[in-house]
Amino acid sequence: MIRFFSLLCFAGIFISGFTTLQPRKKFKAPKAYVYIPSGTYSNGPEQYAMQGFYMMSGEVTNLHYREFLYHLKAAGRMEEYEKARVHSEAWAAFGFKDEAAARNYFEHPAYDEYPVVNITQEAARMYCEWLSTAIEVKNPDFDVETRLPTEKEWMYAARGGLKDAPYPNGQYLQNGQGKYFYNFKALGDESIHQDTQTGTLTVKPDYASVFSGLMAYPKPSVSSMPNAFGLYNTSGNVAEMLQEDGRTKGGSFNSTGYDIRIDAPDSYAGFKDASPFIGFRVLLTVKER
Repeated sequence: MIRFFSLLCFAGIFISGFTTLQPRKKFKAPKAYVYIPSGTYSNGPEQYAMQGFYMMSGEVTNLHYREFLYHLKAAGRMEEYEKARVHSEAWAAFGFKDEAAARNYFEHPAYDEYPVVNITQEAARMYCEWLSTAIEVKNPDFDVETRLPTEKEWMYAARGGLKDAPYPNGQYLQNGQGKYFYNFKALGDESIHQDTQTGTLTVKPDYASVFSGLMAYPKPSVSSMPNAFGLYNTSGNVAEMLQEDGRTKGGSFNSTGYDIRIDAPDSYAGFKDASPFIGFRVLLTVKER
């Protein structure tokens, strides 16, 4: 009996010498985000190791952005509010003639789920800074950073794990039934002219649109077909701002099929002002405190 008691005491001392392991805290990402796993990004002969991160499944919407502006105004941060405001007048500056649609695009509930456009890159960065704080309030055990993605991060995520694919869903713009995967300027044969002397191909105006004053518009941020990572509209819809100054990727609803390729040259490189063709998507990284 004495020996048994001694063994229990020894066991108690042995066990008490260990610290009880606490389960790791789990970060709960907002619903609008998907996780982009770690992997390797290839750009020609160069390869880059990419750490995993979260990214918004669609572009930042009008509803998301109105919430941000509301908080700035409610806090009396009017100087920041003025910098962050949506420049709806930019629709007309780029030739859009439907004044009612342009005026309602940001404010009307019918467009809540459409991507916010006509804001500057400075405004997008302000939104990201505000969002970091808002998410940390709900996740006090984590340091959260939300920002615009770098070009490498954006291209890695847009490719969805497909090696060397020109588009987020593979090699083609259409599925087997002829339906387009993306929102872009799909030019038909009636738009192509070939010079009989030089053989040069040129694009002619779509006169039905010119005379009616109609132009294409973005589609909802979460629409069309997602890539394998769950990201929508990385090609087409609206060009997406990058962390690099004056840079975008993906092309817009006003871009051709060639110009919405993942590795296509930036059609809006060097942009300074708000544009109806440019929006943004947020990247999120998290670290336990």
